Amino acid sequence: LLCEGEADFIALGRALLADPDWPEKVRLNQSQDIRPCIGDHEGCLGRSFKGKPLSCSVNPTVGLEDELKLSPADKPLRVLVVGGGPAGMEAARVAAIRGHMVSLLEKGPRLGGTLLPGAVPTFKKDLQQLTEYFERQLPKVGVEIQLRHEATPQSIMDAGAEIVILATGATPLMPKLPGIDKPHVVSAIDLLLGKVSLSANANVLVIGGGEVGCETAVHIADYGCRVTLVEMLPQVLRGVFNANRLQLLRMMQGRQVRVLSNTSIHEIRDSSVLAYGPNDAVEEISATIVVVAIGSTSRTELHTALRERLPRVHSIGDCVTPRSVFEAFWEAYRLARLI
Repeated sequence: LLCEGEADFIALGRALLADPDWPEKVRLNQSQDIRPCIGDHEGCLGRSFKGKPLSCSVNPTVGLEDELKLSPADKPLRVLVVGGGPAGMEAARVAAIRGHMVSLLEKGPRLGGTLLPGAVPTFKKDLQQLTEYFERQLPKVGVEIQLRHEATPQSIMDAGAEIVILATGATPLMPKLPGIDKPHVVSAIDLLLGKVSLSANANVLVIGGGEVGCETAVHIADYGCRVTLVEMLPQVLRGVFNANRLQLLRMMQGRQVRVLSNTSIHEIRDSSVLAYGPNDAVEEISATIVVVAIGSTSRTELHTALRERLPRVHSIGDCVTPRSVFEAFWEAYRLARLI
């Protein structure tokens, strides 16, 4: 725009929180190295509205540049990172920048972890840019990446690493309900990853009115499906930053997603579910696909197996407790900065 005379001046806002070197990287034709803003509001507006200092989900050093600056490690060590999600990728990146010899193991065919299903809805495409950023940056800073490699306690011990960082994430929770094992019942993560085919006019029921459930409901509705979302609590999207919450509510309303709060599922049948609403009202809701989005449980098996066998094992991210990208980045950066 500047070169073509369409603009005389370009102002940047939150993009400079994510990467304060944005203009210089553009000037040097290094746009591929810009760390992207993911637009989640967690570190910037979300913190401001809570009366906390401004920061950034993908750049924990905002406002603390001197206190959290990176320095070369006193002694380069062999560091093994298990898990290629947000926490694992950031820990590997920072450790490598400091001079450690870093290997990263990921059991899937691609880096990204929960960023991959999270980026599937079209309105979450910024998360895809973050995954691509790490796929470019990790090799540049010297991280050795092994995909399709599922680590075991023995393989980790045999690797000979001096520091092991576990970032193995979490597993979607599935409620103990009659019919939960039926073939048309799927987690939101698996649905977003394409393990279930969606077709127009299908009746889909989403269990769980948190951020994942509501975003998935919008995504499903975009296929032309008729979507009902069920939440046990009186309100959906509790605890979500208000701007994000209002936008998601508008999106669901615009796509005619039916939202039933104060409602619980008691049985999943072949083409319907049995729901109990307010005042114990019973309703049978048509559903050829049932999507579960009620949260996740941390994968702690490797930490339990290794904590008594290796001297320096650290766990970060969702395998400690399921949280947001914001917490994953901050925890990973602070650990890798100090090891």
